[in-house]
Amino acid sequence: MKKFYIFVMAIVCFAATTTKVQAQCNGVKGPNLLGAKGTFSTPAITVNTSAAACTQNGTATYSPANNVGNALTGCTTGTGSMVPCSDYTYTSANNGLGPEGRYSILKNIGDGNGGNCIKSDWRGWDHTGDGGYFMAVNGAPNTQTSPVFYRIKTIPVCIGATYEFSAWVINLLPGSGPAGSEPNISFRVNGSVIGTSGPIAYQATPTWVRVAGSFVATTSTVDLEVVNATAVASGNDLGLDDISIQLCGSNITVGQGYITGTGNTTFCEGANVSVDFTVTDATASNNWYQWQVSTNGGATFTNSGSPAQASFTGTSYSLTRNIGVATASMNGYKYRLVVATSQAGLTNAGCGFFNEYTLLVPSCAPLPVSLTAFNGKYSNGTSTLEWQTSQEVNNKEFQLLRSHDGTKFDVVATVAGAGNSAIVKSYQYQDRISGQGYVYYRLRQVDFDGKMTTSNIVRLSMGNEAKSLEIYPNPFVNNFTASFSAGRTAKATMQLVNMKGQMVYSTSISVVKGFNAVQMNNLPSLQSGLYQVIIFNEDFKFVGRAQKL
Repeated sequence: MKKFYIFVMAIVCFAATTTKVQAQCNGVKGPNLLGAKGTFSTPAITVNTSAAACTQNGTATYSPANNVGNALTGCTTGTGSMVPCSDYTYTSANNGLGPEGRYSILKNIGDGNGGNCIKSDWRGWDHTGDGGYFMAVNGAPNTQTSPVFYRIKTIPVCIGATYEFSAWVINLLPGSGPAGSEPNISFRVNGSVIGTSGPIAYQATPTWVRVAGSFVATTSTVDLEVVNATAVASGNDLGLDDISIQLCGSNITVGQGYITGTGNTTFCEGANVSVDFTVTDATASNNWYQWQVSTNGGATFTNSGSPAQASFTGTSYSLTRNIGVATASMNGYKYRLVVATSQAGLTNAGCGFFNEYTLLVPSCAPLPVSLTAFNGKYSNGTSTLEWQTSQEVNNKEFQLLRSHDGTKFDVVATVAGAGNSAIVKSYQYQDRISGQGYVYYRLRQVDFDGKMTTSNIVRLSMGNEAKSLEIYPNPFVNNFTASFSAGRTAKATMQLVNMKGQMVYSTSISVVKGFNAVQMNNLPSLQSGLYQVIIFNEDFKFVGRAQKL
């Protein structure tokens, strides 16, 4: 509700628009390694309670309460590592952004209702849309003042991998101005320019513009800078938000399993099965690969064979995994392909991408019950499940199973079967359930002699999708905070899963209805790398990624 309110205010006060200039990653992207430090969001940004009263008096849309954030102090603390900073002078004073070479951290500097006293003729507000902040800058000539608007140091990266460095920028001075006075920014990585915005045009309506550049990492850490690319004094008034660095990865698609040598995707127990994987990568760089297999439903994975290199044809390559003769005991085995830019990257959780195929082995024996349809729909807190049989032999009952993660199912209802029937039979069951995200159902048919068969899975959306999981700091050293929303007060489970699919930590947490910020301060000793953070209970499941330094 909070996010929706902010969006409506933006439209009413000043109909801002957004424009994308260029995209550098054409495939899958990893998470933003800067997290809240790049989006100028809580908890990276805290409220400046000492700001001039007129900047955040709460009396107007352009001066809301808590409107001013504290300075970016990374440069002056001497630490430098993973802490954002600026070479410009911070201000929170009345008309504080009047002089050149000044910056502030704000939620709103002006809209259709008027301008904030920190610089009353500027117009702009947070781009992220999460109630957070953006960086407002009065640019000074880069020949007289350090050009660095924003700097963050020692970002861990994977050597040989391609990254995208991007930000959103806005010309804060509405209307028009002399040619050459527009804001113009560049991105620098380890001192080298990788992208420049060009002049950000004056607009009667503020327009956020996305600027991006890409680079290939040649060192294990990088220093990132957003810098002034113009020497003009007049004009050059800009806002920065949603600064991001993301790993450019590969899109891995997995085909259907098929009988080896025939391409026939209908197979039974005893068939020799293969599956094809296709790797698409605009940079044609993730050519190292490793096969892995899990025999316990994905709890752990082990390497199958040795690392190898593939050759791109254009921007893609295909690989075939021969699974071999499929037996009933192999049902649920998972076959994974991991790709990276180097052999070392295959074992570094933050450097690789993967996808997997799950083997399902039908016995193809004659079935006593012929299930011709099983489907469902969700409306107003009720799942309606319907199924139909064309014949039934020795059929005792149907058990309806429900799951919130598509893996662990519980029986929620039992419906009597017809026993023996040679005519079409139709069944229906209504399951009252509410929550967020998806709910999964399947049928278990039970004979009088105890034999059972299981149907395919039906996935229903309950609407009101769960908001994403936010993790800060990310990357982290010893602990982190997980932020998310829950529909009710309850217990939940938090798990950490490494790149091999191994659960390395699990704990019970308490969640409240609405927003939650859970601090994970007692983590065990963890190896450096990328981990899946999974938080779930019977109502929701959140999955995110966190990098351990």
